[in-house]
Amino acid sequence: MKLNYNKKYFLISTIILTIVIVLSTIAHHIFPWIMRVPDAIGPYTIEPIWIDLLTLDLGSLIISILVFYHSVKADGLLKAVSFLYGSIIFTGLEECFWILSGRFGLIPFETYFFTKGGMWFIEIPVFTCLGWYIIAWCSFYISRIIFTKKGYLFHASIAGIFAVSFDFFIDPVMVNLGSTSIYKNAVGLWVWLTDPAQCFRIFSIPFYNFVGWFLVISIYALLYEYALDTKRIERIGKTKAILEFYGLMPIFLAITVGLIMVAFFATTPLFGINLMPIPP
Repeated sequence: MKLNYNKKYFLISTIILTIVIVLSTIAHHIFPWIMRVPDAIGPYTIEPIWIDLLTLDLGSLIISILVFYHSVKADGLLKAVSFLYGSIIFTGLEECFWILSGRFGLIPFETYFFTKGGMWFIEIPVFTCLGWYIIAWCSFYISRIIFTKKGYLFHASIAGIFAVSFDFFIDPVMVNLGSTSIYKNAVGLWVWLTDPAQCFRIFSIPFYNFVGWFLVISIYALLYEYALDTKRIERIGKTKAILEFYGLMPIFLAITVGLIMVAFFATTPLFGINLMPIPP
């Protein structure tokens, strides 16, 4: 059976990303020294551990499939595939930059790391990548539906605000999940390494994290709406639109990282302040 263009794109993209995830997973679990993976016990709640990890990965995958189905109905297969894999690459690379650049001394401070994951995308658990995808699509779609007559920038900004509002609840909970683990010395789902005296915090979480959430979601939504606008695809063709979408991604990523760095250093006068602290 001959596949049409959209289905070929879906198949090829899936194969490429699967290879990256398989290699990343092997490196993380079998050769942890490559990325200097910290030795920490995550908030496991089920034994054996592999069942805990499988449950987490499968749960996020099932929800993602439902979200993907909705996006196909809303935007068609070509754009739905682009949003899915584009968001995994965009958010995954952004998080990997912060984790690895802090770990290897490319920036003047350590950031954070994840403690629990079955499948990995470089140094990010796949369930986290899928979580980014779910939040990104829902935030973007809601903003687009509510404000139908607004433009790209407005939709992207509202999507970013929705995402940050959600993260105000997520982050403080996830960093304290160690208390729910079956292991006494377990830590949260991710661990912040930034010195509290060297950053401005809200809910005990570094402020630049919330800035990052806003920028990552809004800038990615802006990239998606611009590069894969339906009328634009009809004008320049599917292949060129897709190539431009992924080609522009490094530029938009660099802008995102740069703005987060600006936010971090712009809050220098507030370093050491913990606005609305949450007890450990």
